Amino acid sequence: MASTPNPNHKTKATPLPLRGAEHVFDFPSLNLDYKPFSKKTVTLVDLDVHVYGLDEIRDSQRPIAVVMLSHGRCNHAMNMEPMASGLLGEFGRLEREDKGRRARTRDVVVVTLDQRNHGKRTRFRNTNLSFDVNENHLIDMMATIYGGVQDQQLVMDFLPAYLFPHNERRIDEFMAAGVSMGGHTVWRLLREDPRITIGVPIISLPSEVLGANFAARATQMGIPDAEVIYPASVRAWCEQPFDPAVYKGKKILSIHGGKDTLLPLQRGLPFLAEMAAQSPPGYVDMYVDPPAGHQSSKPMVVQTAAWLWKWGLSEAAAAKARL
Repeated sequence: MASTPNPNHKTKATPLPLRGAEHVFDFPSLNLDYKPFSKKTVTLVDLDVHVYGLDEIRDSQRPIAVVMLSHGRCNHAMNMEPMASGLLGEFGRLEREDKGRRARTRDVVVVTLDQRNHGKRTRFRNTNLSFDVNENHLIDMMATIYGGVQDQQLVMDFLPAYLFPHNERRIDEFMAAGVSMGGHTVWRLLREDPRITIGVPIISLPSEVLGANFAARATQMGIPDAEVIYPASVRAWCEQPFDPAVYKGKKILSIHGGKDTLLPLQRGLPFLAEMAAQSPPGYVDMYVDPPAGHQSSKPMVVQTAAWLWKWGLSEAAAAKARL
């Protein structure tokens, strides 16, 4: 469906240009030169979910882990296809390299879907745009994140039934990774859903500081504080008190670009440091790719795969889970 202007939004001038190559996404490179993996599209009522790597595990009887991989604002599920192959390829490499030291305990597939009002679900393109075009940007982003969490929970609740209607295989682990807006969804899942104990938010910030970061961005773009549309109801959802206990026992790798000015690591550091201090050693960690801006990079994919392999797919992760 062609995108049309949202009649409930006031549209401003032409958006500002990107601020440099460090903010340009190179999606094709994220396959890390691995060949494409098999792809199966499953429709959960009306939601298309793309499942990568299913054919490759058809002869196994191990339990299955699902990596829910979420795209960013103004992108779509197909943009994440190369990264899905990159992750699956890396899992295979890690298994080969760890042979004799670690054994794979789960098979794995990667799933992607279009976030709300993105990709094939797009109705109003301007709803996805920033403050220089869309004065309701903060509200629209938070509503999209909220809906993204609901969509991922729908996947957790019903994808096993759609894939294995006769209980042919068992899915016993869901892990979350996402880029930018997709990373915001990961943080929310880590905060709110006990089923998500392993997550990798990429170029994102913890939920507790995200709303304030968006408000600050509006003022940086020349919008006076008094004119930033940030209703109390949305503020209450965005700026919930920080409680390290909600992240207790969760394995979180927060990935950042060293030159990211859109979602700078410095704004999330106090929260990340407190999470790490309140968690067992190694459960909460950070990775910074120094030359990267607000973009996903090859090293970020490598680090994401290593984290998910360590905590969700390998013998060591299974041993820790039994403690």
